[in-house]
Amino acid sequence: MGTYFNQKDLQTLRELRATLLGMEQRPDGEAAQRYWASRRTLELYDQVFAARIGWKWAAVLDEVEQRGGLPAPRTVLDWGTGTGVAARTVLRRIAASGLPDQVVLLDRDETAREFAAASLRAEFPGLAVETTAEVPERAFDLVLASHVLDELEDDDLPPLIATAAAADQVLWVEPGSMVTSRRLGAQRAVLLETHDVVAPCPHRGACGVLAEGHERDWCHLFARPPAEVHTTGEWSEIHRELRIDLRSLPYSFLALRRAPVEHPGAGRLLGRPRFQKGRVLLDLCDAEGAETRPMLQRTDKALFKALKDCAGEVVLMERDGDRLTRRP
Repeated sequence: MGTYFNQKDLQTLRELRATLLGMEQRPDGEAAQRYWASRRTLELYDQVFAARIGWKWAAVLDEVEQRGGLPAPRTVLDWGTGTGVAARTVLRRIAASGLPDQVVLLDRDETAREFAAASLRAEFPGLAVETTAEVPERAFDLVLASHVLDELEDDDLPPLIATAAAADQVLWVEPGSMVTSRRLGAQRAVLLETHDVVAPCPHRGACGVLAEGHERDWCHLFARPPAEVHTTGEWSEIHRELRIDLRSLPYSFLALRRAPVEHPGAGRLLGRPRFQKGRVLLDLCDAEGAETRPMLQRTDKALFKALKDCAGEVVLMERDGDRLTRRP
């Protein structure tokens, strides 16, 4: 028996993880598996898997703030809310400047909707929270979508895109796997008809990793978990029992807004730098496309060293002929 989780809970977590990881490979036309077996399942998911998703959202919000942020929303829709971690993480970040007038939680599962609503009301007393299983017909200032692409039924994607297209702002976070990230990139192309890109793209042009010849590339980043994760017994047990790598939090995302965006005019470093003897390979996305660029250690020893510990940071690089320099 575990110290922090009993064997029944650990087995529930194992089964949940297997189900969630299998969603990406779900055959076309096959219905997504329903996995909220009980309120305890929701509690365990929120304690472990949603916590990790929250760290991804924190990294996304950090980058959005570095790019100038998004206007404070009056109305928020959390599409596919699950346990509500996306809405809670966003509201924590904007609470100091004022909470929205209304938050709507959309999910097909009633138990999940009520769990998410109770969590939001407990953390933000007085917040107007509405739950629904039907897609609202009105437009929202901010639409949130978190880890939904792998679970959408065939008929679900068009309403999501239509709802996002009608919103002033969109924050959409997905796993950092190749398949799901490339699917998200395809939705970016559609939403560029109505929105500009705040992040992660440093441009509003076509997605470079979806260009011909880049079939094995994908836009993904890595979030840093909180430092205490590496020192607490609870997360050590999760690592040991579920074989979860606590160092690796790959994710992909889109931050969009209807108003025009001033782009940085530099390249965004994707993934992780890949070090070789005397040089490092950098996956760079800029207005010219996406490509892997080498940088020799001798050309900039300080930058070479800094790149060894840049996971979770926003790294913008500028080209100067064959030379790469880091944007301050």
